[in-house]
Amino acid sequence: MNSDKLAFGTAWVRFLLAACGIWLVPMLYPAMAAHRWVFIAYAGVAMVEQFLIWRDIGGAWRPFLGGVLDMALLTFIVQRVGSSRTVIVALYFVAAVVNSLVVTPRMGLLLSSIGASMYTAAVIGEVRGALPYAPDGPTWMQTRRPDAIEGFLQSLLVTFLLVFGTAIVASLVRKINEREVQLVVANERLAELSRQDPLTKLWNRRHILSHIEQGLAWLNRGRPMAVVMIDLDQFKRVNDTHGHLEGDQVLQSVAEALQRSTREVDVAGRYGGDEFVVVLADTNQEEGRIAGNRFVAAIREVGMKFDVSHPVTASAGLSIARPGDTVASVLKRADDFAYSAKSKGGNRLCG
Repeated sequence: MNSDKLAFGTAWVRFLLAACGIWLVPMLYPAMAAHRWVFIAYAGVAMVEQFLIWRDIGGAWRPFLGGVLDMALLTFIVQRVGSSRTVIVALYFVAAVVNSLVVTPRMGLLLSSIGASMYTAAVIGEVRGALPYAPDGPTWMQTRRPDAIEGFLQSLLVTFLLVFGTAIVASLVRKINEREVQLVVANERLAELSRQDPLTKLWNRRHILSHIEQGLAWLNRGRPMAVVMIDLDQFKRVNDTHGHLEGDQVLQSVAEALQRSTREVDVAGRYGGDEFVVVLADTNQEEGRIAGNRFVAAIREVGMKFDVSHPVTASAGLSIARPGDTVASVLKRADDFAYSAKSKGGNRLCG
């Protein structure tokens, strides 16, 4: 999942927390109604953060500062209603889980540690009398200030559960992200394999046709395109005399020669059997002839290595895309020229 989308979605939890502070908490603790302005301000900050996420501003510091703000607000709430004896402490764990979804594992642990430190500081302040205990909580609770042992045990428990729980969530999130990356890579590989010829590793007919169609669209914007159809000469003799295994080796060597002879912007593919197609981007008639003759020479060199007396060569046809062409018409013109080259003895380019 996109991290910015996830951050944008999880940040809505802050509005839920603000709503709880404005309406629900005062219902449970009426004295907290005097602090509604704190939650309103918090909601305003949450809106600013949503805007920053939407505009992709702030980088890694944005979720970190937002997480610190969350922990500070929770510490304010639990201190006002009785830090060591309120179920609202559970919101620390909710905040830790939500933050772990949008920050790095280390940053998630750091935020949990900051939250645990804030809580511990509040408990210590209450135990020592530096802070009033549950000033907005029930009257009976205000007279039961925690002693040092209770405060220590409560702080230790919250710290352990908060940090340990965050570590588990961060570990799970990391594994999920790793699996997601692996899945994306696997899907990309499958997509590539679906467009690749398994023997030669060149593009297959499906991808070639799609690329020609794209080139025809660019033709209307003034970008020329040439297509070279290549039909191997004497290839059947290789299969009949030396077997299909050597025939496959010839096809693989021809594919490697075409890859070496093309530019990065060109697309070379196996059209079927012993036929190959090369789509030349931004190529006019003269440039296409130069490239086509280069392909013929490269294939002749490959053929000589396998059989000097009867080398495999290439009959190539050059087709320059014209306005109004279709994929079929461009390929038919190239195929007709390739047939013409073969009828003249092969080992040449026509078109």
